[in-house]
Amino acid sequence: MVKAEQLKTYPHLADVKPVVLYNFVKKVNPQNPTKKLDERGKELRRTAELSLDQYFKNKNFQNNDVLLYNLETYVDPSQGEYFTKVDAEKIKQLVPKEFFGFASLNKKTKEETNYYLWVDKKNDKFKIVDIVPNEKENAKFYASVKQYLPKYKFERKYMPTVKKEPKLTKQTKDFFYIMPFEQNKDNIEYKTDDFETFILSQVKEGEAWIGVEKPRK
Repeated sequence: MVKAEQLKTYPHLADVKPVVLYNFVKKVNPQNPTKKLDERGKELRRTAELSLDQYFKNKNFQNNDVLLYNLETYVDPSQGEYFTKVDAEKIKQLVPKEFFGFASLNKKTKEETNYYLWVDKKNDKFKIVDIVPNEKENAKFYASVKQYLPKYKFERKYMPTVKKEPKLTKQTKDFFYIMPFEQNKDNIEYKTDDFETFILSQVKEGEAWIGVEKPRK
């Protein structure tokens, strides 16, 4: 709850429902407390629990670093489990009010993982999605990429550029156009309306972009 409240204070996320942020945080952060503890770990958990009891008794759920520290200490006092942190300053609004990139830091290994939150306002839903197409479910997509750029590989370390194009007709789907981080001069652009099925839109070989599908007006 506290982490969700922290994210809510970030201007880009002001219009996102609290339940969306809360469920996103649940996905990114571990929920099961560490079970096997030494005596020091048990002591730290008891101290954290006493502090938390006071906050909960007073219904103090505001953005509070001490409260957050005690929550983390209660969950994993020995810091022996995989534990992640979402830094609000590293949130990127890739498409205003609809698509966000979150950099999550593993505090133990110092490794960063990018998560993507899609707020589907049309259907009042939200999903944590992957911007890299599933190879088994998008065989045609990968065949097209291989045809144009045989050595192309996806890079997950960097967040992509994501944009939406205006609908041309009532029949036109509401696509997100994704352009991964450019490696050298080769790059691709692909589109999706559900983050499950992806269609290659255009490729860049050297300096020139080549349209794979019919050119968009």
